[in-house]
Amino acid sequence: MENIRQNLFFFLCIGLILGLFLIDTARVIPSIAMIGIALLGISYWIKKEPFPQKKKIKPYWALAGSFLILLPSWFYSENKAYLLERWQIALPFLVLPLAFMMIPQLPKRRYFQLYEFYFCLILITALTAFVYYLMHQQLVNQLYLESKVMPALMSHHPTLSVMLAFATFVGYKLYQSGYYTHYKWERYLLLFGGIFLFIFTHIFSVRSGLLALYILIFVELALIAIQQKKVKAALLTAAFLFTIGAATLWLSPTVSNKFANTSQDIRSYQNNESANNHSLGSRIISYQNGFKIAKESSLLFGCGLGDVNDLSLAIFKKDYPDVSRPIIPHNQFLFYLAAIGILGTIAFIFLFYFPLFFNKNYKNSFLLAQYLVLFVSYQFEAPIETQLGVAFSLIFILIPVHQDLHI
Repeated sequence: MENIRQNLFFFLCIGLILGLFLIDTARVIPSIAMIGIALLGISYWIKKEPFPQKKKIKPYWALAGSFLILLPSWFYSENKAYLLERWQIALPFLVLPLAFMMIPQLPKRRYFQLYEFYFCLILITALTAFVYYLMHQQLVNQLYLESKVMPALMSHHPTLSVMLAFATFVGYKLYQSGYYTHYKWERYLLLFGGIFLFIFTHIFSVRSGLLALYILIFVELALIAIQQKKVKAALLTAAFLFTIGAATLWLSPTVSNKFANTSQDIRSYQNNESANNHSLGSRIISYQNGFKIAKESSLLFGCGLGDVNDLSLAIFKKDYPDVSRPIIPHNQFLFYLAAIGILGTIAFIFLFYFPLFFNKNYKNSFLLAQYLVLFVSYQFEAPIETQLGVAFSLIFILIPVHQDLHI
């Protein structure tokens, strides 16, 4: 019976990872996987079995607490419908950590298989997008001049871009560890697939993904130079990657068009021109709106999670009526500053990052990489306000915390 439950847990994690990539066409898949994991956790709790993770339950409670801090908004949010929608999307932060806390660890190879599965799915996604680009270069290049990117299996390109950066690191780390499931040639798939993802991230040319990728590279090379005292190897690797990256940036039309589009956005903002159809200009306005909402409502407690969207739309309508697609504050921390105030934002930062520092978990390469990627993502988006962002954030925090992989 225990073996069945362990296999079920593994395949539910597989389903949750798969659901990340099918969220545009089959949104129910990640929900089913999350419900299955929650029920599995309950099955262990019903049998009154001791906490399998008893020595390290604090990270799970901390993540659960990052949902609980949203509850007081009920008392000062007027738009209860939007509030309930926010709660529903963020509910996995309460349910999944408590379920993982109850479920025993899987064998180490199973966790590596989850990462390899994720890597292969990202590789397939990138390859299909790249093939489409090769077949429609003129069309796709034009999209980059219009604040758009090449079509891919996942429509939310900012999240996909940071997922590409994380997958590149996963491929490198699995290859470095000597891991393979059945055949030694799998390591070459990880190596050459990782190199392709590194190049494709540049061609995909989304600012957040590129920034996340180079932060991961910088941190990894710094650790190699400092901890392993391999300064020469770190410098040579940096030079090699810089050469490939610079060549891709120089040769790729998508990069030059993205740069031109970004420059135009900046000039338009500096000249007080309309931000309509300018992604960067709209994002900067959304940042200003976050501060404005917090200042005009309550710096300590915010305006209430249910009202932040209404107030943001009202500002756009009044001050920027020409913007056809008003957006919420596109920074997770600013969004929470507006919604739950300074106190709530500080509490969220402490609770959310607690698993990284508990028991020196920052030594866990996969966990550290995920937190670095999420930190970048949270600067340019509010991912926790989407099902995709919640699922991606949680699964690759919970997997390494659950296994305690220090590699």
